[in-house]
Amino acid sequence: MKLYLASMKSTSFKSKIDYLEKLKLHYISVTDDVLKKFKLPDDKSIYNQRFEITINDKVKWKGGTVALGNNSAYITFSKQRMKEADVHFGDNVDVHLVKDTSEFGFDVPIEFSEVLNQDPEGKRRFDLLKKGFQRAIIYLVVQIKSSDKRIEKSIFLIENLKKSPEGNETMRHVLGKDLPA
Repeated sequence: MKLYLASMKSTSFKSKIDYLEKLKLHYISVTDDVLKKFKLPDDKSIYNQRFEITINDKVKWKGGTVALGNNSAYITFSKQRMKEADVHFGDNVDVHLVKDTSEFGFDVPIEFSEVLNQDPEGKRRFDLLKKGFQRAIIYLVVQIKSSDKRIEKSIFLIENLKKSPEGNETMRHVLGKDLPA
């Protein structure tokens, strides 16, 4: 029951839109005090967590925090989302976070699940990947609107995954590049 209650927690705070020159991205920072409220027993770090993020009650998305240093983390804030929220670099924003306890941060397309259900070796190889890598593969399928195209993309990605060297898979392999002959 504690796990359920922790996953339902949410909090709101103010943050300033900043720019990380090294990575060429805008972000909002989140202090460790905020992050500690959401830590679940399975979380390896308070600085790398997944959330449903809402800015100024206008823009909502699912994303994660990344360690920034100085007892804080950051959430990337894309130019597109900044435009939707009508905010700019240096502006203060209202941030609302809800812990995302879903497995991948978004719904897994039924087409992708079916491809894995029908391909035991593909499923085995997919299950060996780190969560972030799995999320990236699924995200490639999520972006496709047509069901037939999602099936084709799922098969393409899983077939390439099976051709890649086990334990040394890269996204280039999954995309059909640099595969062993």
